[in-house]
Amino acid sequence: MASRSELLRATEATARFYWHQLRDRPDGWAVRHLRERGIGEEILAGESGWWLGYAPDSWTGLVDHLRREGFADEVLLAAGLATATRSGYLIDRFRGRIMFVAEDRDRNPVGFIGRGRRGPVRYLNSPSTSIYTKANALLGVNAQLRRLSDGALPVLGEGTMDALAVSQLGARWAGISPCGTTVSREQAMMLRRASKVDTVIVAFDGNPAGRLGAARSLDALSSAFGVVMVAELPSDHDPSSLFAADRGRLRGVLSRTRPLAQFAIDVELARWARVLDHVSGQVNAVRAVAPLVARMPPGLVAGEITRLSRKVGLEEHIVSREVVAAVGLRREQLATRRRMGRRVRSLEAGADPPETSRTP
Repeated sequence: MASRSELLRATEATARFYWHQLRDRPDGWAVRHLRERGIGEEILAGESGWWLGYAPDSWTGLVDHLRREGFADEVLLAAGLATATRSGYLIDRFRGRIMFVAEDRDRNPVGFIGRGRRGPVRYLNSPSTSIYTKANALLGVNAQLRRLSDGALPVLGEGTMDALAVSQLGARWAGISPCGTTVSREQAMMLRRASKVDTVIVAFDGNPAGRLGAARSLDALSSAFGVVMVAELPSDHDPSSLFAADRGRLRGVLSRTRPLAQFAIDVELARWARVLDHVSGQVNAVRAVAPLVARMPPGLVAGEITRLSRKVGLEEHIVSREVVAAVGLRREQLATRRRMGRRVRSLEAGADPPETSRTP
């Protein structure tokens, strides 16, 4: 069975291979495509800290290379770098794709995301392995580490190209990607550990899936960041496409953010729109979003109660009552989480566990 260190070494060797493959093809389709999407020469030349590579369009280009490097076939399979055909031959998992690297909490390269030129599978991820799962990896943290440590605002975009686009807007923002619309608590904590600031911006696609994904990321991000904001993209754009069309417009979108909790409230209220013409529907809608109001910064709660009252057509004191109840529940949940955290830290430090009562 392949060890963790072997898998990490194989993945790192693969990253070097893909890196050189891209730069050995300055006139290839991959470089042309990246230029068309507005990726600067500094990034393409490898001078910016961003990692970009290319998987050659051959059946065994990587497999042959790693075998020459001394890696066993079982390591290539266990790391998700190769697949076996029905006849037992090993072939490259990624072929003819622009490559991006995913990193773990220690910023090790543990997996890849490949962008194809054509075909039904535009993006292909590494399979889950003992060193890589999508929920425990991020793209761009290592490349943006210096900027994050200098106080840049982390901006989460759905895709790999979104992170690259944001990173080219200047030192104010640092583009990062969870490679999808789902953000896990582990990903949120990874990003928080790398960030100097306690604020994060979500800039998912402007389509319905992106809006819903942004709203659903609130819980995970709120567990790591004190301030969670959202940048609202036009319905027909993602950060990458807006950057290519008008980077000044993307800069403006990132400059005009609002609390993600308020955005999530609007997304949830849209689901109740058909029942807001009677009191029971209005009250139930308020109860559905009250926990989201409780997550907002204290200074914004009163204004949100007023806004919510107008949107649903209820008097402010009714909305306030539901929010106060949600705030109380929220405080109780946070207190319980803190107690559990202290207990876990105590056990990890070697303290004796509390006595428990036993019945005969």
